Amino acid sequence: MHLCDALTPSKANNLHALRLAAASAVIISHAWPLAYGPGTPEPLKTLTGHALGGWAVVLFFFLSGLLIAQSAATRSAAAFWTARARRILPGLAVALVVTLLLAAAAGAQITPQTAADYILRGLTLVSLEHRIPDAYPANPYPLGVNGPLWSLFHEVAAYAICFAAIRSGLMQRAPLALLTLSLALWTATTLWPLPARLETFAPLFLAFAAGVTVWRLRVRWPLSLPLLGVLLICAPLGWPFAVAALGQTALILAFRAPVIPMRHDLSYGAYIYGWPVAQYILHQMPGLTAPQLAILSLAATLPFALASWLFIETPALRRMRVRPQTA
Repeated sequence: MHLCDALTPSKANNLHALRLAAASAVIISHAWPLAYGPGTPEPLKTLTGHALGGWAVVLFFFLSGLLIAQSAATRSAAAFWTARARRILPGLAVALVVTLLLAAAAGAQITPQTAADYILRGLTLVSLEHRIPDAYPANPYPLGVNGPLWSLFHEVAAYAICFAAIRSGLMQRAPLALLTLSLALWTATTLWPLPARLETFAPLFLAFAAGVTVWRLRVRWPLSLPLLGVLLICAPLGWPFAVAALGQTALILAFRAPVIPMRHDLSYGAYIYGWPVAQYILHQMPGLTAPQLAILSLAATLPFALASWLFIETPALRRMRVRPQTA
């Protein structure tokens, strides 16, 4: 079975379930620094060099590359960027307001100027503010109100590079050109000092570019267990191999494993609400252990994610009226 066979619209898949599992992994991973303080090692950090939440974000970027490439190839520029804006910004805007309300309920002094600055900076994605004075002062991780939002800027940057590469014809002339570029970026981060934001972006873009490349090779890409076994054996050799192994694992779980029916895509809501909900739980119930916080914050975040999907994200997506245009 090849990837192109699995990507047909009529075939059910586990993409919603897989992305929700990744968002849940981020919530679980963050329970450790939130419960015990900044710098606390998160699960898998010591064993693999990357925290559970870090692997989950890499998985998000791989799946985004796979799905965004299809959109970039079949939509006009207006339709593509309208879809991206409607998918990200309405849910984010409401999450920023809820984050402020939770922080205010936990001790932060929110003035109109503070609220306006926080929301406007958050919506730009470039100049996010992660700390609010007096928020959660007694928590082990004081002031931090919604740390995971940092990744949204990098995801949109990857969208832009992907769209430019596909619409310029680069992927048609050289299917591996984008992956080669991302490998070069990763090499640069190991050899030369780079600005912090670019150093963060490079390994994430490698995962995104891997998803784009797999989509481009979908007619020939096998969803095979032997290929997964080879990639898993090679994974300890370096980051590109680890990303490839994670991506192939995701493809097999998404398209070959028994389908877990899910009508709603709760992953984005879970990701943007998990941190502030966990902070507020700790404010109300100080002294929780990390496993206790992980369980409680997961349970408490899902209603926020469901409300976001039903009342914010879905209506915004339904209002799109720009027709797709085949490239």
